Amino acid sequence: MAAITTTAGRRAIPWGWIFGLGIPALVLARIYYLVNVVEVRDYAFFIGAMVQSLQLGSLYALIALGYTMVYGIIRLINFAHGEVFMVGAFISYFLFSGAPFALPWALLWSAVLAWGVAFILNLWRGSMTHPTVIAGGLVAFAALTFLLSTFQVNWVAALLLSMLFTGVLGVVIDRVAYRPLRGAPRISLLITAIAVSFLLQNTGLIVFTRNQTPFRPETDWTAFLQFDVLGGTVYTSRLMFLIPILTAVLVTALTLFVTRTRLGKAMRASAQDAETAQMMGINVNRVIATTFLLGSMLAAAGGFLWGLNFGSLNQPAVMGILPGIKAFAAAVIGGIGSLPGAVIGGLLLGFLENFMTALFPRQGDFPGLTEFKDTFAFALLIVVLLVRPSGIVGEDLSEKV
Repeated sequence: MAAITTTAGRRAIPWGWIFGLGIPALVLARIYYLVNVVEVRDYAFFIGAMVQSLQLGSLYALIALGYTMVYGIIRLINFAHGEVFMVGAFISYFLFSGAPFALPWALLWSAVLAWGVAFILNLWRGSMTHPTVIAGGLVAFAALTFLLSTFQVNWVAALLLSMLFTGVLGVVIDRVAYRPLRGAPRISLLITAIAVSFLLQNTGLIVFTRNQTPFRPETDWTAFLQFDVLGGTVYTSRLMFLIPILTAVLVTALTLFVTRTRLGKAMRASAQDAETAQMMGINVNRVIATTFLLGSMLAAAGGFLWGLNFGSLNQPAVMGILPGIKAFAAAVIGGIGSLPGAVIGGLLLGFLENFMTALFPRQGDFPGLTEFKDTFAFALLIVVLLVRPSGIVGEDLSEKV
């Protein structure tokens, strides 16, 4: 029998207050030192760094939501999610740069997108063979064929259609690769996820490109923007508004779906106890497919905004790896399985990666921390796992015997 320990008579160390107040105090002290003592930066520079950190953190949050949703229901770390993010980015690129398409290509695009429309209608009607679902799919197929073969696609349509296309991809991945292994040991699912990741990487090299791709849709959001503040000038673009606002809209819509709709309640029930939920009449496979649909759609939105933010897409073999792993770290840091945790972890990671390099610039013989920015996410991950393994807002799921 395990020994029982007690902390009676001992006052717990308030680590939350220490980190919550101590770290901001150290950051402010460092900013004061760089601005007023050595005079190598001004306050406007750090305001610009905060804006860029918010943009980057928002992107990580969108990707992390897919990891945390899938893990919350089937306890799977979907390592192919970074490649889904990559596919979403490239699909949006081909939509806004290639349309209008020749009729055979327009028919192919429309067939996939119309199936996505039918699947979404199926969430409402409960059957892919329902007349409303079939009619909606046929109407979507005809309308999309006409539009994609006749008109150019602007950035808004490219974003929405890319989200729909990538959502279909997520459902197909679940149906083909994961659903047949639902009752298998978890290691089998994990190995399959890695295999799907490599498959998407190499398919991307064949279908898309092997080179870096410029990502410049016609939009005013990438226009240069500057404003004066605290005696200095902040240089940025209008994306400082678009990326956080669009992320907030998508996260709010997801939260409302999960908390207010019948299917969202079924998702929460399946996350709590899938076996009991199935005995209560919930179609768990349908719930899981919906989870992959929504997570993949958010990843596609993240891929589109990633391209806008950086102006180019890396080659498919590597584009999804580092952002995907960092977003997974963000999900674990925030509390994997928790939607607020994924957002908090993503924002925290964005600020840590971008703001730390601003706090420690190249100065004299000191080379700065820019070259080491990719290590911050994993250093923070190790610290969080040591101090609070369940994440910042994650629930402690350890079994008590």
